[in-house]
Amino acid sequence: MMKGDSGKNIPAIGSGMDPVPRTWKWHQSNCALARLLSRHQRVLNKATAVALEIRREIDELTPLMTELCRRTCRFCPEPCCITNTVWIDFRDLLFFHLTDEPIPPCQAASDPGDACPFLSHRGCRLPRRIRPWMCIKYICPAQRAVLQKKERPVSAALCADIQKIERNRLRMEVEVIRRIRRKIRTSPSSSSACSG
Repeated sequence: MMKGDSGKNIPAIGSGMDPVPRTWKWHQSNCALARLLSRHQRVLNKATAVALEIRREIDELTPLMTELCRRTCRFCPEPCCITNTVWIDFRDLLFFHLTDEPIPPCQAASDPGDACPFLSHRGCRLPRRIRPWMCIKYICPAQRAVLQKKERPVSAALCADIQKIERNRLRMEVEVIRRIRRKIRTSPSSSSACSG
C-alpha cells in the first residue's frame, strides 16, 4: 500500500515486480492526485458516479475481450504489449482513484519502444479493470478477424460499448476539473490570496 500525505491508503499491486525507472515520481504523482481528490471529495459525487458507471461498463466488456485474447494473443507473432508504446493516462488515474481501484506500482511504459512492465509469459499481470484504457479497448487485426466471423451485431455492439466508455471517460474528467475549478474559485482562501 502507498500512503498519501492525507493519510489515505493508495493500494498498489504487483509486489515483487521489477523496479521501473521513475517509480518514485509515479508514487508522488498519485499521492498528489489522491490529496487533491480527497480535498474536493464532497463536490465530486457526479464524477464518482460516472467512474462507477465506467467500471460497470468495463466489467461488461471483459468476457468478450477475454475470449478474443484467449483465441488470438498466445499465437500472435507481434504482441502489442511489446510493439506498442502504452501508458496509463490521466483519465485512467482519475478512474482508479475515484473508484478506489488499486493503483499499478508504476507507469506502463517509461520510454517509447519499451515493453510493458506488466507483460508476463502468460499475458498481462494487471486485472483488466486497472489496465490502461488503450489496452482494454485495443482490438488487433487478428481479433477483428475473429469478430468478423461472429454475427455483425456483436462487432457493432462492442464498438458502441467502447465509444460509450470513451464518452464517459471524457465526462468524468470534465466533471472533476469543472468541480475543482469552481470550488477553488469560490473558496475564501483563494479570494484572499488574490487580494494579497
